[in-house]
Amino acid sequence: MYCDVVLMEKSNELENFVQKLGFSQLFFKEDFQKIGLVLSKDYLINRTLVDSGKLTVLVDPHVNPLKDSFTFRVGGLDEALCKSLSKNNVALGISLSSLTNPVLLGRVKQNIFLCRKFHVRMFFFSFATTKYSLKCTSDLLSLLKVLGMTGKEAKDALRFCDFFCSKEKGL
Repeated sequence: MYCDVVLMEKSNELENFVQKLGFSQLFFKEDFQKIGLVLSKDYLINRTLVDSGKLTVLVDPHVNPLKDSFTFRVGGLDEALCKSLSKNNVALGISLSSLTNPVLLGRVKQNIFLCRKFHVRMFFFSFATTKYSLKCTSDLLSLLKVLGMTGKEAKDALRFCDFFCSKEKGL
């Protein structure tokens, strides 16, 4: 049961279209607060939000204005934040719309490695703004494998619905 988060208005036509692409459910921008999605701001704000436990998914920490060094990438995650994400049961969210250049792709690959090391759940969303920017599930699974996820991790990254339902029930 794959699901996606989009930045469009709700419509029956859109929901029928995404079922053809392989998704069973769509979440819209107005659902962000309800499902606990928070877009990343800067490291200190992210750390405070994660420690407070007021969010479910921290989205796109790799998008920041800092420049990468020759010796490391500034991916928005480090060991301390990953431990906090894991301890507070907060997932990392990655959006397709944020992957606009090779630097960001490298940061995402690094973040996937860190999340695997510290057992942090990962989710992938399209954040599509038009019907034509939506991608089918098989294309997204292939992209996630190229970014460094295993097959199981890639499938789990598209199953946000299961995670949200278990959080809602308090499990």
